[in-house]
Amino acid sequence: MPILRLLLPLVLACFVAAACSSDSEDSAPSVAATEPPSAETTQPAQTPAPEPTEAEDGLSTAQQELADAIFTAMLEDDERPAAVTEDQVRCLGDSIAGVFSNDRLGELGITGTRVIEAYTDRGTFALGDDYDITDSEASQVVDLSLQCMDWRTVIASAITLEGIPADQANCIASELSDESIRSSVESGLISQSEDDLGIAQSEAMGALQACLNVRDMLFETFIQDGLSEPSARCVADGLPDELVEMMLEGPDPEDEEAVLEMMGELQALQNRCLTPEEIESMGGSSSLQ
Repeated sequence: MPILRLLLPLVLACFVAAACSSDSEDSAPSVAATEPPSAETTQPAQTPAPEPTEAEDGLSTAQQELADAIFTAMLEDDERPAAVTEDQVRCLGDSIAGVFSNDRLGELGITGTRVIEAYTDRGTFALGDDYDITDSEASQVVDLSLQCMDWRTVIASAITLEGIPADQANCIASELSDESIRSSVESGLISQSEDDLGIAQSEAMGALQACLNVRDMLFETFIQDGLSEPSARCVADGLPDELVEMMLEGPDPEDEEAVLEMMGELQALQNRCLTPEEIESMGGSSSLQ
């Protein structure tokens, strides 16, 4: 079953959750550094596209089909943040469709059916991945999308769906630069990648560190893993500062001696904080293992 996401917001929400959880080898998964792509280099330039045209009475039949497909796909997304209103989704669909003339839609092979299938499969549109749109068209799509929605509000709303308190979610969104906001929207609409959120790792990590109470998030994570509240609090508060910092920043230590020392600290913390039943239930899949 595909993981449906609304462009960047839910991607970022998943990133926040991943940054504050640990894997099965005593450390949190690190996130590969990515630099935000610029609008000028999103897609190699193809043959010049004709200027967008619009029928006198509004969108043409082909444009309306595309607009309706975008509207339907996003509106029916179960993970659509509450901040994304029906009017905003309609604005987005109509605006994107209006970038391409009837002839251009036919030339590119863009249809409502194909767009819905792509969104259902990937959770993003990624028009530049499926069609040979030009840099100019990609830039227009992103510009109009930014006009339809307040993406900082959308991002904050999406992050709260992951259980992050509203004030911390708003803080994260406010820490992101305008360039990153644009790059993130571009990443979802134009060229989506599992490893590229459109935000530089340093900026994303800076936002997390500035806004999140990491130990409280770890406390909630350990409860979800099945620990009692006293045990979860003991572990979250007892984790060495350097390990918490590594969870956010990565990478894992390469020195074997440092790894063994960290494993010993985690083992001691587990024995001190967890009941025998909890240790047994965690087995090899515990967040501490």
